[in-house]
Amino acid sequence: MISAADIKRLEAQCLEQIQGDELYHLRNDAKLRAVYSSKNYDEFKDIVDAAHLTPLSPQDKRNAKTKRSRWNQPCNN
Repeated sequence: MISAADIKRLEAQCLEQIQGDELYHLRNDAKLRAVYSSKNYDEFKDIVDAAHLTPLSPQDKRNAKTKRSRWNQPCNN
C-alpha cells in the first residue's frame, strides 16, 4: 500500500526531474545557438552557463519591493 509520505516523495522526485529536463533543454538550445555565434570556447561556455537567465524588465528594476532582491539565482544541477 502506498502511504502519503510515499506520494509526497514521488511528487518531489517528479518535480525535480521536470526541472532538470527543462534546464537540459535550455542549455541544449543555448549550445546550438552558441556553436554559430561564439568565437572561442570561453564565449561558448558563458552562453551555455547563462541559458537559464532571463532579462529584467524596466518595471522589475523600478519596483521598490524587489529592487534589492537577488535576480536570476543559479539553478541546481
